[in-house]
Amino acid sequence: PRPGRGQREMLSVLSALLGGARERLWITTPYFAPPTRALTFLLTAARRSVDVRLLLPSERTDVPLIRHAAHGAYRTLLESGVRVFEYERATLHAKTMVVDGYASLIGSSNLDFRSFWLNAECNVLVFDDACAAALDASFQADLANSREITRDEWRERTWSHRLLDTTARALRWAL
Repeated sequence: PRPGRGQREMLSVLSALLGGARERLWITTPYFAPPTRALTFLLTAARRSVDVRLLLPSERTDVPLIRHAAHGAYRTLLESGVRVFEYERATLHAKTMVVDGYASLIGSSNLDFRSFWLNAECNVLVFDDACAAALDASFQADLANSREITRDEWRERTWSHRLLDTTARALRWAL
């Protein structure tokens, strides 16, 4: 594989999975700085009453600037009904997606610019109830070690945190 290869395929798979979700869409990723189109897919699924949950890193992240780029999208996500959780037990590194208890995406891709356009990523798409059930159970277990971010709490963050979030979100293509 070479960098840049697979970007159309990844966007197509992401579009199909998010667009096809009817009940739930649970995503775990340590680096969340999605391109506008990917963010739109998530928001659209949530507005269709799909249970969209994101499991993202807490302060234990190995790349704080990417975490702030994710924060730059939290308000929009929360206002659209996406539930956001930050994993607090350890550094998060899993990259999974489970859709409606039957489709699973597991691999090296994050929801960020680098994974879509620069890095040589490898993912496997599995249509298997047992695999999806195992990932669902793992996701739920990880939620027990996570903190849910609420809209009210998010509105209370400091002006300096807001400034860093906005700046990092604007620079997400370079991170």
